Amino acid sequence: MFYGREYELGTIKHAIASNRAELGIVYGRRRVGKSALLLQARRGRGSLFFEALERASQKRQVEHFMLQLSKQTRTPQSVARNWQEAFDVLSFHLAKGRHYVVFDEFPWMASNRTELVSLLKYYWDNRWKQNAAVTLVLCGSVAAFMLKHIVHSRALHNRKTFEIKLDPVPANEAKLFFKGYRSEFEMARFLMVFGGIPKYLEQVDPRRTFTENVDRLCFQKNGFFVTEFETVFKEQFKVTKTYERIIKSLAGASCPKEELGRRLSLPSGGGLTGYLDTLERADFIRTFTPHSVLGGGEKTRRLVLWDEWLRFYFTYMEPHLRIIELNTQPGLFEKLAGRSLDAFFGLAFEGFCMRNLPRILAHVGVKLHEVMGFGPFFRQRRRTCNPDPGLQVDILVRRRGQVLMLIECKFSTRPIGASVRAEVERKVRLLRLPRHYTVERVLIAGGEVSPALERDEYFHHILGLDAVFS
Repeated sequence: MFYGREYELGTIKHAIASNRAELGIVYGRRRVGKSALLLQARRGRGSLFFEALERASQKRQVEHFMLQLSKQTRTPQSVARNWQEAFDVLSFHLAKGRHYVVFDEFPWMASNRTELVSLLKYYWDNRWKQNAAVTLVLCGSVAAFMLKHIVHSRALHNRKTFEIKLDPVPANEAKLFFKGYRSEFEMARFLMVFGGIPKYLEQVDPRRTFTENVDRLCFQKNGFFVTEFETVFKEQFKVTKTYERIIKSLAGASCPKEELGRRLSLPSGGGLTGYLDTLERADFIRTFTPHSVLGGGEKTRRLVLWDEWLRFYFTYMEPHLRIIELNTQPGLFEKLAGRSLDAFFGLAFEGFCMRNLPRILAHVGVKLHEVMGFGPFFRQRRRTCNPDPGLQVDILVRRRGQVLMLIECKFSTRPIGASVRAEVERKVRLLRLPRHYTVERVLIAGGEVSPALERDEYFHHILGLDAVFS
């Protein structure tokens, strides 16, 4: 199945059709659909797709490369003893005509050594780009090698013509996986557990309910997600223990970088920064600061576990893995989760709305060029001579013209009543803004809104889930 990704497909297809040699980089977390995207863009006999082998020697990688080249060009297989000889053969095929070439999981192809990057640079400069109709794409999952030696490579920096960090699909594209079988409310629950990861959404049977799917996939022996955490981290990161400790700590509570370093007994300098940068580029965590929203004031950065499935895994699966690995009967999910799911979705809905903020802004008529800052807003509680009760706003958007949009996100199976007005009004007061600022109040309702709240006209906009999924 392949749905959406029109913008990214357009970027690749434009490169393929251009009148100059193009060198592109595509990267993202595991399971996000990089290979599927690149395969979707290919067309005709000029397309060459090379998939590397995981944990294989250089000799084995070269042999596999030559076998793929022979099959795709329909020519006898040549013998190559090393990458230089393999690239000599490839150069012969790329000399004329239009070609779209993909090196998938390039770090595996390079055996995580920089020699292949240097060799590729030489062949690109001296052989391949001499044909203006060649498009080469280097693809890989986010890991230290991919970031340092490909994405941030000095050797390739002035040569790459496009770069795509592939993010999870937004809600309006993710809904296509459900084929019209589930309501928007239930689709939102799915996305708050599995996120917009295509490989995860492919596991869902849209004819079955949310509870049935989660029970089957996550809480029964041999379910797809039972070993997914270990699989993803082993494939993506070399030093899995440190990354796992960071993720597990943030699953308990978001915190500033310095506090995380203290929790894990790790220095908050370059070492921890490198781990956090890799996790953020993989879309597993995100850093938020109130300074980026209002342009001043408190500069505390807060690290948040941003991946939906990891949040669910550490809340409901990881504490019960031994039981799950033995279970063959349905119903375990509901017994373990119980009533706590309401609180889980209440918090997860804030992240869901942040993920889909462009759709929300478009629905209320705000253009992206008007936005000067956005994100969750928080102010630490202080017990000083001037006490501060602290403040937490789900989403705050600063617009040109001294306008702030305070977005309150509520997800509930019960009607959302007028009590939310007092909650939002308190936050408006605690913002302590200059008088010339206008505060526009927006409610995103994941569920029904009571007639009394609709009549109140306190909010500038009340949006339902259709604003996100449309």
